[in-house]
Amino acid sequence: MFNNFKGRFTPKNPDKYHGNVNQIIYRSSWERLFMVYCDKSPNITQWSSEEFKIPYIFEGKNRTYYPDFWIEMIDYEGLRHSKIIEIKPHYQKKWKINKVKWAEARKFADINFMSFEVFTEKELF
Repeated sequence: MFNNFKGRFTPKNPDKYHGNVNQIIYRSSWERLFMVYCDKSPNITQWSSEEFKIPYIFEGKNRTYYPDFWIEMIDYEGLRHSKIIEIKPHYQKKWKINKVKWAEARKFADINFMSFEVFTEKELF
């Protein structure tokens, strides 16, 4: 279950983190679980959490979206990929604000030769 489990994460491999390693915050147990995965996985070469922003407009107001994660990974064929990853409960995929944010994230990802994915409990567990 998605919850409000919050805290600071200290990576065991700080050289992989792209950003301030002293300011890594998780806002759910699922985010913490993904941080542990990024830190440990040999396929993840770099990662960050909420280290960049994407502007978007919702209901006529300028807003800012900070994606949960950015990762750089090497796939099983040895190819390097960059991804923006958002972690949310499946039921929140239907929320209008999330659809707007994620549409902008997909545009941002395309322009910057990345992909965008939303991980829910279906992908995490």
